Formats: sequence, structure tokens, C-alpha cells
Amino acid sequence: MSSSNKIGESTHVKPDISPCDAPEIRGIVGQKENWGGWATTLNDAPIFEYIMRQVGCESVAVRELYSMEEDYLREEKSCFGIIFLMPYNEHYETQAGEELANLPAGMWYSNQIADNACASYALLNILMNLDNVPLGTQLEGFREFTLGLLPPHRGQAVDGFKSIKNAHNSFCFRYEIEEADLILYEEAVGDSDSKSELKPRDNHKRKKAKESEADVAQDQADQIDGPHHYIAYVQVGGCLWELDGLKQTPFKVGDCDNENFAVCVGSRMRELTSRCSDLSIDFGIFALEPAKAPQLDKQHQANAREIGAIERKLQDTDPHSSLGTGDLLSGLLILPPLDTDDFGHQDGMAAERLVELRTSLIQEQKKIEAEKDRLFNEESRKALELARNRHDYEPFILTMATMVWEKQQAQPKTNNKPKKKGRKGR
Repeated sequence: MSSSNKIGESTHVKPDISPCDAPEIRGIVGQKENWGGWATTLNDAPIFEYIMRQVGCESVAVRELYSMEEDYLREEKSCFGIIFLMPYNEHYETQAGEELANLPAGMWYSNQIADNACASYALLNILMNLDNVPLGTQLEGFREFTLGLLPPHRGQAVDGFKSIKNAHNSFCFRYEIEEADLILYEEAVGDSDSKSELKPRDNHKRKKAKESEADVAQDQADQIDGPHHYIAYVQVGGCLWELDGLKQTPFKVGDCDNENFAVCVGSRMRELTSRCSDLSIDFGIFALEPAKAPQLDKQHQANAREIGAIERKLQDTDPHSSLGTGDLLSGLLILPPLDTDDFGHQDGMAAERLVELRTSLIQEQKKIEAEKDRLFNEESRKALELARNRHDYEPFILTMATMVWEKQQAQPKTNNKPKKKGRKGR
């Protein structure tokens, strides 16, 4: 490929150049897609959104919450569900709740049968329980396919859901795949000693008396650096449910409604965190809520149809008050009203009142367009960060380190040391 450009040609990089052209990178991507396991995920809200977008869900967004206090969560009124990240240790094993023998009517729940997949299981345990929310063709078809299955069988179906598994694993590195495969091999051969060393997430401390300050410090270190687990909370049938895929059935926490859902979840999270000896450990709280972009698009089109209805009336009653050519060429969106639109509030309005209403709608359209531009820029920034997080830099680092080492080895070694200059006396 020549690097020269003819006069008049653009010097920008062509957008169709794939970042995976290198054979090494193509091999890593193929290894992720063909791998049958699950890798751990970072506690980052854009990663949850990326997983949903890869399976066609555009109507739900994920936002990180920064407190579990009641005053903070009281402002959260539109949550579909909450995902909570907590340490996976002996404190986790002491959870209490009302365990049911049968699932409530209309509840979708899946057991987690795959290691390291708790993030995607928690995400699906919320999404599959949302009513009147468009989830996309893949997720709605998956829900219909698994509707009559038992929770363990749904867990097997999730493990075989290739689209969500590929999205989940797209952020893992090659060494994580190799380490996970090695852990499975050690489990298969029954080497318990090697398994306990290679798989710290299963190396839970049992309850015991603290013999010294060193034991307390080690316990705190295990809570900070040790394995963590994702748990989902959702409101079904007027009750708050804790959907933990590692439990046989969901746990009924208590009664709640949409207004106090987040507050009830916060109370449960504070109960769980109070059992940890060090409250400065890393917790994560992620709220699933309606995505703003589809709502803005819907309102933008509704306003455009109402402006179109106003223009029709003005053309019949006062043509001089209609929009001029300059307004039409400025990019203002005007759509014909639909048969289902109800603009009865415009009936009987004078031309001056219709012009005022049209002006108000145009100003609202400008605000919506500005917000859409802001969201677009934010999504572009997230996409760039996600692309960097998905890229495996290990081959580049190994190649560069090898080149530096080879260059150092190729340099001749000399023992000639510079002579020290003696001091001159005065």
C-alpha cells in the first residue's frame, strides 16, 4: 500500500481499516469466541451496557451508584433493578432470607452453573423479569425459549447463549483463559492442593477465632483483594427479591413498590456490608434504568408531528403565520401527524396561540437535540474506552520486550571504563 496521496485526496485514515488485521490479534479474538468458559469481568457500568448492546437491548442503560444510604437512594425512582457486587467469602455464606420451594408466578430465575459468569447471570435475572420493556429480538426469544424450564436448566441455556458469552469474554486476556483452563484441569485430576492455590475464589475462610492482629489483617486483605460476586435485586409482585444465581431459589427480602424499591435494596445492602470487618472494601452498585436516547428520539418525533399539525392548521386559517423557507432550511424536523396522534388541545386555538405553541415546541426541540448530541459524545467516549479495554496488549508487550532484549544482546560488551581525572592542586 502506497503512502503517497494524490492532490485532492483525503489524508485521513480510512474508516474501514480493521483493528484486528494483525494475525496475532485475529488469533486472540478467535480464541475468545471459541473458548467454552467464562472470564471474570470488571465492575464497570459501560461493560454491562456493552453486553446488553451486543445482544440487541437498546432500551436499558446501566449507571453506577455511589452510596447505599437511604437519602441518596430515595432519589432513584426509575430503577428496573440493581446489581450489587460484594466480597465472596464467609460473610457471603451467612446470608439469611426466606427461601421458597416454588418460584412466584411470572418470575424468571436462573441458577449460575458456570464459574466467573455471575455478572451476566445477574444481568439476565433482571432483564428477563422486565415487563413492557423492549429487550430486542435475541433476549425476547431467549426468554420465550426458557420460560418453561427450571432454574438449573435455564442456567445451562445461559451457558450456551453464545452471543452473551462472547460479549462477556471480550474483555478478558489470553492469560486469563489459560489460567481458567488450568484450574479446570486441576479440578478434573483432583489435585486439591493445586486447586486451592490456583483458584482463590474458592478458597473461602471458615469461621474461626481470630488469634492475633495478623489474622485480622489477613482477613481484611482477603476481603479487599479476594473474589467478589454479583447479586441482582428486582421487584416482582410487590416484593423485593434477591436473585443470587448461586442459591437454589430466590430470596424474598420483603414488601416494596416502585417508589421505595431502591431504598429497600439499600437497606438489604447495608445489612450485608455490616457483616464485613472492613467497611472500606470494594463494593459496587449498578442501577438498570430506561435508556435516555430512545426516550429522546420518541419525544423528538412526537414534537415534530405536533409542529406538522400546527402548520396544517395555520395554512388553512392564517397562511402568513406559517414557517418560512429559512425555517424549513434550518434543519427543523417537521413530520405529518399520525392517525393515532391526539392533538385535541389545539382545537379552537387562535392563530397567535398556535404560533406561540409552535415556538415553544421548536425551543424544546433544540434542547432535545443538544441533549442527544451530548449523549452521542458520551457514548463515543465510552466506545473508545471499551475498545481499549477489550484489546489484549500482551502480544505487543512481549514482542517489544523481546526486541529490546535482542538489541541489548547484539550490542558488543566492552570493559573499557572511563579513566577518572585526578584533582589538580593549586
